[in-house]
Amino acid sequence: MQVKNEAEKAESASLEDKGKPEDSVEVTSGKTAQILVSGEDSLSVEDFHNNDTKVLSALNEAGSNYSFRGLMRKLNIHQQSLSRALHRLEDMGLVMKTGSGYKLGNSDSVAAIMRPRKPKMVDYVQLLQTYIPINVRPREVVRQLAGRWFKSLRWLGMIESATGYTLQWASEDGSFQINLRLISDYIVIETNASTDKEKVGAMAGSYAIYQQITRALQNRIGSAYVWDCRNGVASTHN
Repeated sequence: MQVKNEAEKAESASLEDKGKPEDSVEVTSGKTAQILVSGEDSLSVEDFHNNDTKVLSALNEAGSNYSFRGLMRKLNIHQQSLSRALHRLEDMGLVMKTGSGYKLGNSDSVAAIMRPRKPKMVDYVQLLQTYIPINVRPREVVRQLAGRWFKSLRWLGMIESATGYTLQWASEDGSFQINLRLISDYIVIETNASTDKEKVGAMAGSYAIYQQITRALQNRIGSAYVWDCRNGVASTHN
């Protein structure tokens, strides 16, 4: 009778396992166990690792696109930890990799699982503002700057919105950040540098960025002039 009872218990346990929904399968590897959830409705922020939440928060602003190195610097996460976090989020369809970096995949799912939080207020001061006097598409300027390093500034990523672009760099030690806002025909460079040393570094970096923009515009005008001469027109196009 004891043997029969044990067999009945084993069969009952087997039937219970078969009756479990597929979206709550427990996977055990070594000493760690994770619950893989396929249903979006059952996801919550508690289901994610701390680094996963940091990545989602950084990418949660519409139009955000950050390189791998940019996320490392922005979030101060170790390379291997960030790589694991991105792989998890990609597998869940919440993050996708593009040619210029990482961005949100299913933004509706992210919005549903992230707790609303007040934006962190950071004081930025303007370093430089300039008007672009010639007809040039903002995307052309972005193409000349995205992914580049300037002085001690390291590329983070960019945010594209309906009003323009915001390109971001951080100092090599991560102590301050520089933003370049490209809105219509204007370029504004700002920083949150606080100490005198940081402010000098921010100024040097901002002028290096400005010089790159100027060189790109000069090359564009020169190319247009050569094209005009070859076609018998001795004038440039705006």
